[in-house]
Amino acid sequence: MGDPRKHHFIPSFYLSQWANADGKLIEFTRKYNKLIAKPIGPDATGFEIDLYEANDLPADQRQFLEKVWFNYLDQTAFEALTDHLDGKPSSLRDNEHVNAWSRFVFGLHYRHPHTMPELREAARAIWEASGTAQQGEWEKIKKPEHPPTFDEYLAMVDPFTAAKMRVNLIIKVFDNPMLVGHLNQMRYAVIDVSAAPEQFVTSDRPVCISSLGQNDGVVFLPISPTKLFVAANDEKSLEKIGAQTALDLVRRVNDFVVGRARLYVWARDKSLEPFIHAKMSGNMEMPPFFPNAGKYP
Repeated sequence: MGDPRKHHFIPSFYLSQWANADGKLIEFTRKYNKLIAKPIGPDATGFEIDLYEANDLPADQRQFLEKVWFNYLDQTAFEALTDHLDGKPSSLRDNEHVNAWSRFVFGLHYRHPHTMPELREAARAIWEASGTAQQGEWEKIKKPEHPPTFDEYLAMVDPFTAAKMRVNLIIKVFDNPMLVGHLNQMRYAVIDVSAAPEQFVTSDRPVCISSLGQNDGVVFLPISPTKLFVAANDEKSLEKIGAQTALDLVRRVNDFVVGRARLYVWARDKSLEPFIHAKMSGNMEMPPFFPNAGKYP
């Protein structure tokens, strides 16, 4: 079996929550300013061929991000999602699953086709900026038989060192200990809106991260047509969100999720097609997505 080339920036296990009994959900896209809605399987959407490929590595290592890192992350995140949907928060006290869920939430924000070029360039900038300091240390320890520069030495040891380090730097974005640790400690709830006459949709930009460093900081993500994952820095913010009527909450979340969509919106059915037509991509983030990426080691 060959390496996986369909790299899902929105994993199919997440999208499958919107699938009907026939195993399909509705994919909304825009083509030439026309909204197109079509039934599709969760595995047949939300991906790009070779999105995470490191094409400057040997052929057998180029798919490491997808084949190893995201495979592990998505498997453990699927288990955590299942617990959230089943209302079993106690099992989420396992550190592996808590971390995996936090990485998954932030990962949905970072692993998009429109953000990956920025992350690759940031990784390159960080690696290249480290060269001066590395060379200084090399001058202190190199021996007469060693090459004059540290870069030349690395090339002798492993010609792919720089490429591997850039992949590792990208992984550190998805596994940022400060962000992941912060979300791990936030108060959270899964809010059920089954009583509402409308349902949550999702998109390729479904995560809200707001004022994370402030007392009123919140993170939310729709995890099914009727359930919303919410994390908050304080109990009051969580209570305020939970106090909204189910319909108001659905509409506010959908307004955010649909407005931020860059490529796709997904829904269980076509009932909200007029709303999606009016709102899709109307409030997209403008690049750079991560203006400080690449400035710090």
